[in-house]
Amino acid sequence: MEMASLEKLFSIMILVYLIGAVAPLLMKRQQALANHITGVLCSIGGILGLSLSLTKLSGNANDMLLDTASTNIPYLTFSIGLDNISAFFILSLSLLAITVSIYSMGYVSHYYEKNNTYLLNSLYAIFITSMIFVFAARNMVTFFVAWELMSLVSYFLVMYESEKKETLHAGTLYIIMTHIGTAFLLAAFAVIYAYTGSFEFTAAAASLPEGIKNALFVMFLIGFGAKAGIVPLHIWLPYAHPAAPSHVSALMSGIMIKTAIYGILRFVFEILGADVLWWGVTILVVGILSAVIGVAYAYMEGNIKRMLAYSSIENVGIILMSIGIAGMAAYAGNAVLEALALTAAMVHCFNHTIFKGLLFMSAGSVQYATHTKQMDELGGLMKTMPLTGLFMLVGSLSISAAVPFNGFIGEWLTYQAFIVSIGSAIGTSSLAAVMGAASLGLAGALAAGCFVKLIGICFMGSPRSSHAQKAKEVPAAMYISSGFLALLCLAMGMFPRPLIGIADSAFYSLSGVSISQSLGGFGVAPVFSLSLDASNITPLAAVIAGAAAALAIAAIMTAVGGKRQSRVYNTWDCGFERLNPRMQYSSTGFSNPIGIVLKLLFRPVRELQIDEGSIRYNPKSIKYTLKTERIFEKYMYEPVSEFFSRISVIAKISVQTGSIHGYLMYIFVTVFAFMIYNTLV
Repeated sequence: MEMASLEKLFSIMILVYLIGAVAPLLMKRQQALANHITGVLCSIGGILGLSLSLTKLSGNANDMLLDTASTNIPYLTFSIGLDNISAFFILSLSLLAITVSIYSMGYVSHYYEKNNTYLLNSLYAIFITSMIFVFAARNMVTFFVAWELMSLVSYFLVMYESEKKETLHAGTLYIIMTHIGTAFLLAAFAVIYAYTGSFEFTAAAASLPEGIKNALFVMFLIGFGAKAGIVPLHIWLPYAHPAAPSHVSALMSGIMIKTAIYGILRFVFEILGADVLWWGVTILVVGILSAVIGVAYAYMEGNIKRMLAYSSIENVGIILMSIGIAGMAAYAGNAVLEALALTAAMVHCFNHTIFKGLLFMSAGSVQYATHTKQMDELGGLMKTMPLTGLFMLVGSLSISAAVPFNGFIGEWLTYQAFIVSIGSAIGTSSLAAVMGAASLGLAGALAAGCFVKLIGICFMGSPRSSHAQKAKEVPAAMYISSGFLALLCLAMGMFPRPLIGIADSAFYSLSGVSISQSLGGFGVAPVFSLSLDASNITPLAAVIAGAAAALAIAAIMTAVGGKRQSRVYNTWDCGFERLNPRMQYSSTGFSNPIGIVLKLLFRPVRELQIDEGSIRYNPKSIKYTLKTERIFEKYMYEPVSEFFSRISVIAKISVQTGSIHGYLMYIFVTVFAFMIYNTLV
């Protein structure tokens, strides 16, 4: 396809999204129609994005500069383009945008009573557009403007239900953390311009002095880390994601936090060069902490969406582990290992977009039907919401890295990268790789436990509340879009080689090596191979072999055991007259053993309230509450917040006096100081 054709395709895609943003504003009184128009237009925009990115990734087009616009304002030049790295992330975004937009046509209907869903729909379309420009930006000015637009629009989306106290807290925390990160990014861009005289991505930043490059790495790690939710910059995620509407949460967790991963690859690996050992080790250690701490807090959580938010921290950690290995390999000059680690990171990044989008959409369906996000108020939903339960189960198996679902592929490649790095001569950093492999195993085990709890408590057993008893299946638009992502999780798990081949070729420019050619068997090869060689066996072959073994065992048991007789008994009720929902595991009870083991991390606080009633030894009610302490908030952020609050009070008393003479004196002193400075300089 010619460059002009891709420019037209990109322009049409952006135009479609912008129409999807404007249409609801023109149809304020026709909320249902406006919602459906936005959903359809954003789905069409996603299809155009798929076509654009696949055309670029197929190798039929060279890197291109789609548009450059200069202004009369100094340093303000906008540049939009597309290369394989941008195309890969736009592919992820477009695929998720299609399904989430279809889902929103059903989900947003329960907001109609607010009479302002036109704002929600308009901001939703702008949000997707801003992320496209983040990925397509070709200079730092364009990137920063798109980044800031994305941050502000996502803040307004988080604040959509601002009448709720918890939403106000979540939005405030989110905007503070995201702009702390933005400040570091702005400082990094200013430093690069000061030394190179250019805001272009092609600026010679790799030739900067070593000390400046190290400072830039720290700035980029903090700036992008705040958006990605790495520990300890993660505190906004567990608040913002549950507060936002579920279809927005799916985009925020599925793709918005990946803009930070894109930024690290673009600025640290491509622009700075990532040839310093401690950079890779630092990214690996941050990934380990994020993965383990994120999933540990997810395990203890009883709110579905907050649990999924903590799980996103874990998966960002897994992605950063692979990126850290790639950084160490780049320092050692091991291009094959670097390519393998980057491919592992990007495969898991893409797969996480799919299964986390599915999980948040399924959680939204549960909230839509039951009006609650608390696990302990649910139960028995598999009977009343079988499709939602099935899709949530698929998402849970995927994120738990179960074969043959797509979550397994990225984690398996990450293990391979760890194994290769441990055996490579990268000095003492091999110890970090060993710790990373062990941490990945621990995180995987805790993740499996998280989603066993989610499925068991929410969908199995008996309803724990009237919300769960009255639940019914959601509108067709919601379960059809979730079903598509569920099928995609299975298909990509059974046929992973096309995705691996795409990721390999997309990030070839960073390592200069193709693992498809260097290691073999990772490219777009036939997927129906049934080779007995364990190194070449495919997920499809494993599934077929497992199914055949299960059928064989069933046939043998039937032949040996003869006829079976069914007997119906009542379930053991521990001596009570009948079973009731209180006899089931609660979210707290399920998590308590891990809470005891990791009590240094959680610092659990237990409260026991007993209403003795008229008879002391036969209490009327007993209430047991287990709370976990958020150590980063209490010991890191709250002291800083209190310090600045005190400084603000002192400044208000001493500076904001209300005297016009005092304010004139401040102006005079400031102007006089600048005059002296200019004279000396």
